[in-house]
Amino acid sequence: MTMRLAARVSGLRKGESKVVLVLSGDSRAPFEGERIRRTVRRAVRIAEALDSSPPDVWIYGADCHRLPAIQRGSLGRWIADWAVLAKKPVFDDSRVDGNPLARSVREYGLFEGGSVAGAMEALRKEYGASRLPVLVLFHLESMEGEDRRVARQLEKAAGSTLFWQFLAQLDETSWSVLDRLDDVRRERPSIANAHYISSWNMDISAGLDAFQQYAMIKPYARWVRESRRQASG
Repeated sequence: MTMRLAARVSGLRKGESKVVLVLSGDSRAPFEGERIRRTVRRAVRIAEALDSSPPDVWIYGADCHRLPAIQRGSLGRWIADWAVLAKKPVFDDSRVDGNPLARSVREYGLFEGGSVAGAMEALRKEYGASRLPVLVLFHLESMEGEDRRVARQLEKAAGSTLFWQFLAQLDETSWSVLDRLDDVRRERPSIANAHYISSWNMDISAGLDAFQQYAMIKPYARWVRESRRQASG
């Protein structure tokens, strides 16, 4: 199954969605391996099926920052600049060198923890009034102590055009309010625009990759269909 076929099966048409990727700058380890670059490539494939342009990409640490646009035909260069870091040296002489991401670590407040709720607030303000539904692919590494603030952001974004698709690696995030979205919806039925994949396997084989992406857009597609039904009713 290709990503475009998965989109058509889900009833989603190209150009009728906006795709946004949010990368966790909580720690640098995922940038030293394959995890982040694979996440970016998958987000780009999803955007190619749903959006009329490449995904907007943001990164959050202490604050949330929008990264330069991915230019068509230049994904490899973009990944080399913003999705990869060399291994941190044992004897760190604190020099600011390397690619643009390495040079932005201090300015962006990266790799010393991150605020999921703070990033959600920034994205809500940026895209909350979008005329198109917005699929936010929100990469998580940690959410320690943020349950109440994240729940509050979910409540504030209820009824907006944003759909939060949270992605985390199995066993690498602690139990959180995102694991209780059924309870959240029972208490606040208006919060229908969120889904959590806690078994987001960054190392899945290429042959199964499209099915992983399909699983990422199915909840979003259901939400879009329901939103359209309510708008027409």
